[in-house]
Amino acid sequence: MTGYYITMTGASGAPYFLRLLERLQQLEPRPEVSFSLSDAARRVLSDEMGQKAQDLEFPGFEQVPVKDIGARVASGSSLNAGMVIVPCSMSTLCAIAYGITENLIHRAASVQLKEGRRLIVVPRETPLSLIHLRAMVQLKEAGATILPAMPGFYHQPESVMDLVDSVVDRILDQLGLPDAKIQRWKETT
Repeated sequence: MTGYYITMTGASGAPYFLRLLERLQQLEPRPEVSFSLSDAARRVLSDEMGQKAQDLEFPGFEQVPVKDIGARVASGSSLNAGMVIVPCSMSTLCAIAYGITENLIHRAASVQLKEGRRLIVVPRETPLSLIHLRAMVQLKEAGATILPAMPGFYHQPESVMDLVDSVVDRILDQLGLPDAKIQRWKETT
């Protein structure tokens, strides 16, 4: 299987999305990547990073319109190695958990689940309601990996980007993509 589909929905956490794409670009060999932003994600990207989705530049990566439900990633016959929704809004998480497909992100996630392929959902919301928790259980039971955006502190981060990287490191691990930049636990004496 080849290719990864990286998506952003309307939850706070645009730095996670951008950093994951940056880290994927730095891998050798560079994986095949396509990415999409939901309509709400476009607003979050502007609010949090001062950027417009149409101005994102990731050479070699394809930006796919979220309304293009005929895109390659929407088909089970396309051998997609993994999909990440980072950050994942609770609206998107619940839609996927209960089979609602209103856009390409929902449809592609549904395909990942029905084909038994890797789907990583990175919720970025707090506190969580019972509805959110049940939807997460539903997704986990369907085969998704739930990877909340909870940065670690054991590596003694010195910047916000170090905290962002601690989450991105876990995403890359879950995708099975080796990256020498991943911070690993080091036993201290």
